[in-house]
Amino acid sequence: MIGVIGSGSWATALIKILLEKEGRELHWWVRNEAARQAITSDGHNPRHLTSVALDHNRLHLSGDLHTVVERCDELLLAVPSAYLGATLSQLPPATYQGKRFVSAVKGSVPERGSSVSHYLEHELGIPQVNICMVSGPSHAEEVAEELPTFLTVASTSEVLAHEVAGWLNCSYCHTSLSQDIEGIEYCVLAKNIYAIAAGLCRGLGYGDNLCAVLTCAAMKELGRQLEHRFALTSRRLADSCYLGDLMVTCWSPHSRNRALGMAVARGEKPEQVFAHCGSVAEGYYSVKNMHALFASQGVLDEIPIAEAVYRILYEGAEPKNEINMLIDNML
Repeated sequence: MIGVIGSGSWATALIKILLEKEGRELHWWVRNEAARQAITSDGHNPRHLTSVALDHNRLHLSGDLHTVVERCDELLLAVPSAYLGATLSQLPPATYQGKRFVSAVKGSVPERGSSVSHYLEHELGIPQVNICMVSGPSHAEEVAEELPTFLTVASTSEVLAHEVAGWLNCSYCHTSLSQDIEGIEYCVLAKNIYAIAAGLCRGLGYGDNLCAVLTCAAMKELGRQLEHRFALTSRRLADSCYLGDLMVTCWSPHSRNRALGMAVARGEKPEQVFAHCGSVAEGYYSVKNMHALFASQGVLDEIPIAEAVYRILYEGAEPKNEINMLIDNML
């Protein structure tokens, strides 16, 4: 039995995909009581992707995390990365032993400064072969409309990857497999940072020409990081899980990270943006972790775009000055 942890837009989209399999039942941890009641009564998440109709007769909702974990062998994580540690730490690590984890989390664990897979392995004691991750390019809004979506399923266990791919394959969702779990996971957190940079450019009034060059420069910056940190000869950066995920996050109007950058360029504070949109942009936390990592190694000059985003978000640097300095050194 699959248990889904999280009830935001991406969790709701994944529930929709999983329910495409006729007869499949799911356990679903939904923290908010009003949301649980609404989903149970009419099959719609009242807070996210409200148009999506869910077969509530096949959903077993609970506000008790222990109940969901106890009853399921596979746990699909779909909570914002900022809340993952607080969510899972509600239960002792022993509770999770023997479970297989599928992470659809799009960021790092802020309080640990680590990837989700590293957190699961080193904090909860989950073996690598029981960890899998799902990456895009994907937006929940397009899943809601059943537009063609392509996901990459990554794990060191080919058996687990094949099984999870089978969960997700449907008429509008297509999957491919990879063993590059560390590289793809790093790309997932980094592309959100670069999407903030793209949003800053757009919010400052710059056009597609700059955004295109910025995306190319971001791919080069990301590629250098992957090569130095997770060397893998079979990795192809032009694959959808790398370049495609970066592009859609930088360019799509659905991107919360891009929207954050645009708002900050207009003078808003990140806290104000999060308050009125009711969700967080993962890149806000990821860039702080990336800065700390590269600062500890004395190599901040290797990530000029990410550093510009960090200075704007955390040091109060003027967005236009930072972006103009990037423009002067982009090529």
